[in-house]
Amino acid sequence: MKCYFAYGSNMWNEQMRKRCPQSRKIGVAVLPGYRWIITTRGYASVVESPEEQVEGVLFEISESDEQALDRFEGVASGNYQKHDLTVRQGNHDVIAMVYIDPITAEGEPKEEYIHRINAGLADADLSDGYITRQVRRFIRE
Repeated sequence: MKCYFAYGSNMWNEQMRKRCPQSRKIGVAVLPGYRWIITTRGYASVVESPEEQVEGVLFEISESDEQALDRFEGVASGNYQKHDLTVRQGNHDVIAMVYIDPITAEGEPKEEYIHRINAGLADADLSDGYITRQVRRFIRE
């Protein structure tokens, strides 16, 4: 089992149950030194930003869950790359796998993605300030 940090539509419990049936939700975590964006591909990513942080959900996933996520995230086609980064969960630092889009240019979300992000936000219990400051710049309620 390994840790996975979700910051986009994979925060949605129903989607993670379908994609990663062996996963276990651990809780809210923070990725320091990054900010949340929608790229020109229309999906969420994170970009380095020393003064900011991304809130998300930490999961424990199995090898088969990771393989499923790799397919959904388009790792083989280069849509997302996997990185092992330090996230903060409570008072502990944890190494977690994070999917990051190599495209860093900001864009508009795909219409179908808006619902999935909002469903994820409803399940994630992130801070209102974070959602307003970072996510609502790109995703309407």
